[in-house]
Amino acid sequence: MVLNEEHKTVFIKEVPRAKTEKRRVEAKEVQQHSVSGTVRTPDNQPMQGVSIGVRNKSTSTVTDTQGNYNIAVSPGDTLSYSFVGYTTQLQPVRNREHVDVVLQPMEEAIDDVVVIGYGTARRSDITGAVSSLGEKDFNKGVNTSPEQLLAGKVAGVQVVQSSGEPGGGISVNVRGTGSINAGNSPLYVVDGFPIDNSVTVNGTGANFTGMRSARNPLNAINPNDIASIEVLKDASATAIYGSRGANGVVLITTKRGKSDGLKVDYDVYYGIQNVQRDIDILNTGQYRDVINGIIDAGGGTPDQRVENTEHSTDWLGLMYHKNAPVQNHNLSFSGGNERTKYHTSLNYYDQDGLLINSDNKRYSARLNLEHTGSNFKFGANMTSSYIKDNYVANGMDLNERAGIIYAAIAYNPTLPVYDANGIYTLSPDMNIDNPLAIANGKTSQSNLYRTLGTVYGEINFLNDFTAKLNIGADISNQRRDTYVDRQTIEGRSNEGIASILEGSRTSYLSEFTVGYKKKMDIHDLNVILGVTGQQFNYLSSSSQGSGFSSDATKTDNMGLADPTKFIVGSSRTRNSLLSYLGRANYNLMDKYLLTASLRIDGSSRFGENNRFGVFPSFAFGWKLDQEEFIQNMDVFNTLKLRSSWGRTGNQEIGNYQSMSTYATGQKAVIGEIQVSTTTPSRIANPDLKWETSEQLNFGLDFGFLQNRISGSIDWFYKDTKDMLLNLAVPRTTGFSTMMTNVGAVRNKGVELMLNSQNTTGAVLWESTLNFAWLKNEVRDLGSNTIIYSGAAGGVSNISVIEVGLPMYSFFGYQIDGIWQATDDFSVTNDPVAAGDFKYRDINGDGVVNADDRVVLGNSFPKYTASLTNNIDYKNFNLNIFMDGVFGVDMLNNNLVDTYFPANLKRNRLAEPMLNRWTEDNPSTVYPSFVNPNGQGKKEVNSYTVEDASFIRLNTVKLGYTFSLTNTRYVKGVNLFLVGQNLAMITKYTGYDPSINPNGSGARIDWNAYPTARTFMFGVNLSL
Repeated sequence: MVLNEEHKTVFIKEVPRAKTEKRRVEAKEVQQHSVSGTVRTPDNQPMQGVSIGVRNKSTSTVTDTQGNYNIAVSPGDTLSYSFVGYTTQLQPVRNREHVDVVLQPMEEAIDDVVVIGYGTARRSDITGAVSSLGEKDFNKGVNTSPEQLLAGKVAGVQVVQSSGEPGGGISVNVRGTGSINAGNSPLYVVDGFPIDNSVTVNGTGANFTGMRSARNPLNAINPNDIASIEVLKDASATAIYGSRGANGVVLITTKRGKSDGLKVDYDVYYGIQNVQRDIDILNTGQYRDVINGIIDAGGGTPDQRVENTEHSTDWLGLMYHKNAPVQNHNLSFSGGNERTKYHTSLNYYDQDGLLINSDNKRYSARLNLEHTGSNFKFGANMTSSYIKDNYVANGMDLNERAGIIYAAIAYNPTLPVYDANGIYTLSPDMNIDNPLAIANGKTSQSNLYRTLGTVYGEINFLNDFTAKLNIGADISNQRRDTYVDRQTIEGRSNEGIASILEGSRTSYLSEFTVGYKKKMDIHDLNVILGVTGQQFNYLSSSSQGSGFSSDATKTDNMGLADPTKFIVGSSRTRNSLLSYLGRANYNLMDKYLLTASLRIDGSSRFGENNRFGVFPSFAFGWKLDQEEFIQNMDVFNTLKLRSSWGRTGNQEIGNYQSMSTYATGQKAVIGEIQVSTTTPSRIANPDLKWETSEQLNFGLDFGFLQNRISGSIDWFYKDTKDMLLNLAVPRTTGFSTMMTNVGAVRNKGVELMLNSQNTTGAVLWESTLNFAWLKNEVRDLGSNTIIYSGAAGGVSNISVIEVGLPMYSFFGYQIDGIWQATDDFSVTNDPVAAGDFKYRDINGDGVVNADDRVVLGNSFPKYTASLTNNIDYKNFNLNIFMDGVFGVDMLNNNLVDTYFPANLKRNRLAEPMLNRWTEDNPSTVYPSFVNPNGQGKKEVNSYTVEDASFIRLNTVKLGYTFSLTNTRYVKGVNLFLVGQNLAMITKYTGYDPSINPNGSGARIDWNAYPTARTFMFGVNLSL
């Protein structure tokens, strides 16, 4: 007989009827129980009238006015929650007796709808490699720009900060690096507007040391305004952006209003920052013992002995701003009705730097508005921001031009800060300025104003057609004022140095598209055609003066400078794009998917013989989970196979590279009058064209156990051809190089994303793993056999670009230990002694020179990984994010300064010096430092190129949400604590292996701005 809905039959022996009935009741009671709970909106409001049913059964109920429900179920049942305008949600019952649910509005359901180029698509219909992140996926903690929201969150996308300074530069690479002289950054598209992410002001000002990577232009966009970020990785996804898609595309969509009345949110956090990992240098006592010990061993001279240790100055500690504050305030209003929706926000962000006299402030406002009629839609997305930066002199320079980190590491710790006259102390043993004099005497301030907006209109006609006009503008203006006063060596010798740098960058967009959507029985077709034009303009001017009577006016009155020392300059550039695009998506039986796209781009940046480029792509998808043979397996809930091929381009080479240009030449004297001249600066190349990337991708999306385990895996290769390269030309031409299309680079790899819902009971625990393997290889360099690259201070030719190797491979000397007194010195003709480095003689000729250099390491990681755990228990939420990078190296140029110092009296890193080779301590690791330059300066070696792999506990966030269902004015309160950069496991000895102060190219760490460990407290209020 059948006892319950699951058709479990129980055979019963002949027994009295009463006992039989009793057993039936008992069996039914075991199999069935009641489940109760509450259904709420994302802003914690109860939802009345939500339909709740048991799948494959007729049992159902609805929620009451408080969002509560109660329903009879069996352990194997699945509950379905549905409400008009909201995404249906499924919850397996198992043995739970209480299930609370938060329904998401359909317009927020990014798990179902993904933004793609010039439109959206259902996630299940995507055929390309597209990664999508929503607010819940973003990095927690201090985020000043959109890139930081996705750092470590997308497999195959590496986000590297160039500096720990507030608003510091960020490098983003999607699926590796494919270009030498062209750009490697992705295209950013904000609300449909492809932006120019170039800096508005180039340079730092005269005699002011700055980082090689400028502040991040995307800082002008408030991260609180962002609803989702999509990363288009393969050519099928990016080819619709043609000549700008070779390095991937990042689509940023900002928040929209919803048709559920006014919603007011106020978010605030406050935190303190300190140096995450400090650098250990010699203190006064150690400095005295080491310097004097080297002199006693035969290095230096007696007059260099350290005798006076009355003062002990921690120069590096004086550079730090301890407990540097950071705060963020965001106020937003959103709402609307069925026809009109709006979202507006105000933001104030203020971050003090870890180094004194550096900070970043942002004031921004946004308005997104959309109105929908019966057959039309129009709207606007507008944001405007003001950013104020205070910079401290720091970066890749040396001696009197150095920044404060270089000076603080090298300065004599036995010297006081001030001399007897109250003036900054100067060392008689080195041409480095006093670190505090640099920090306080070299000032630089920037003011940036940026407005970005689009206005669009869309109309439906003939039932299946839509036409859309999108017009936008991006306008930024910046001024940077720099002054070097008489507290510094350079300021005194020049009687003050003032610089003003001004820039204006504008971009205007106009695009018209026509779409066609038609569903006919088993056929579903979606076509878009369009034309788009974009123009970019840049203006800059600069002025510099010196010889002021005092430092009082700084840059406020340049006319007070010596008129014979004025230096002025200005420039104007312009480029434009005209493009034609088309894409067709075909869906057969909701099983077989085909996507084809084509873009034709015309660019003013290329030669007159190659103005236009053609960029096609094709992709195929097969929803295996819709096939009967897969469904019969009863294993997979989602299974989709994807494949794609396409070509994209790269035009990021700057303007006028294909044309003959002129520059200021030598002064000439004609008739006893000095006149200015011009001279050719570039040879023309009318055949210059796009750098082209051809990419093949195979992917698999999967999900099983009711999608409790889901993910995707992709294999790809990306060939960059016709590489834009400054190729050497005969000197008889009058030039040394010409921009040419030559060479090839291949990036290939595997990407894995795995999501697991580990528990679904009272404790909801979800994990997301991202993993990527990447191999970069140079395949062709034309007539070049090897290209040397990279420099820092006195170190040059740090890396090589050579066929068969990854780009920017470190190239230098292998060290096999330390010469010992018992070694056989006859095997070498080099002037070595016990305690010196033992360099490997690769060719065995008895002399170690440039011919003995070998590849020492890789600037690009082989493996990247991250793990996110999100745990919910009642009103508590815990988010833990870890990331790691493996198989990557970095030149630690501060170690170069330790092993090859400019002179004996410069302070250095403590570890090598305190454990150096001596007769009493015959170290096999560290040299004696008695004659560090005796074998020549072999700065790039297996000691100074360090393993930069790391595993990091990136962020931990703990939050608690108060249930305020009965309050009138406050709908929800969430309190949270965040710790950022909490712990790191690494062999690297510098500040942080995760940053690259060199900005691009080889990873070179020198005088890096340190990164912060941050603790902060915040509140989210829904009103």
